[in-house]
Amino acid sequence: MSEIVVKVNCPHCLGTKVVKNGRKKNGTQNFLCKSCGKQFQSHYKYRGAKPATKRLIIRMLLRNSGIRDIEVVLRVSRSTVLRTLRQAASQVDIKPRLKHYRSVQIDELWSYVGQKSQERWIVYAYAPETDEILAYQIGERNATTIKQLYAQLKDLPIDRYCTDRYKAFVQVFSKENHQIGKTYTKQI
Repeated sequence: MSEIVVKVNCPHCLGTKVVKNGRKKNGTQNFLCKSCGKQFQSHYKYRGAKPATKRLIIRMLLRNSGIRDIEVVLRVSRSTVLRTLRQAASQVDIKPRLKHYRSVQIDELWSYVGQKSQERWIVYAYAPETDEILAYQIGERNATTIKQLYAQLKDLPIDRYCTDRYKAFVQVFSKENHQIGKTYTKQI
């Protein structure tokens, strides 16, 4: 009698230190990578659980594919796309490239989840000299959200903040280094 041994590599880190780690509810063998600590299966019954599919979801989002487009093209559920997006967003760590910025433009945009009545506002700070986002905050369209964004920027030396005429910006930013008007926020 002969035994067939199949070598399994981790799909996350491609590590070879892999051990069996029980079975899933559907009876599929579960593995654990000793290198990265992640669990995986050698064959997935649902394509949305595959690490390669999750990486593809992120790549498509970065290339401006919509959530519904990704759902159709990859044949995964919308909740899988949104869950993958939330997990990736929670791992984002924004680190400014410079130690000092002459000018930062701040603006807001909105989107909705499910229904237009469930609107979400994203307020973000953009540095035109380096073409980078310095900070962002998601919340309601009010001064509290602007204050939370400002708290992320307070340790970073910034000469002036450029915003539009939204009243919450006027409340939060001091008059000495705050320029108001569309002229100063063209690049954002």
